Amino acid sequence: MSMLDRGHVDVTVFLEEVVTDADGNIMTRPSETGTPARVRMDPSVMTGTSARRAEQDNEGFETEQQYSCSFPRSFQHVIGAQSQIEWNGRRWAMHGDRFIYDRSHRTAHSVYKLRRF
Repeated sequence: MSMLDRGHVDVTVFLEEVVTDADGNIMTRPSETGTPARVRMDPSVMTGTSARRAEQDNEGFETEQQYSCSFPRSFQHVIGAQSQIEWNGRRWAMHGDRFIYDRSHRTAHSVYKLRRF
């Protein structure tokens, strides 16, 4: 079994769902029911440029945490940008679209960036 198919962390995934609001607008949101999954979680490098950080007057008072998350290749659900993950009692939001690694069939996998909110 490949490392790409093994996880070490149990999470609950709230998959993206399409809903229609009271005005008839079609929207996406995380579902209310979660799906259990076993994933790999790794710390990720923080994003942002020096210029953006230099403009912040609250640096040191607010921090951001970011992780990368890989699902086993057998996980057949579509994980959209509005999906959320509950890990260690906290909710994490998807940060952007998935990163697709497909250089070879044996190492093909997707990685998602997560940010705590």
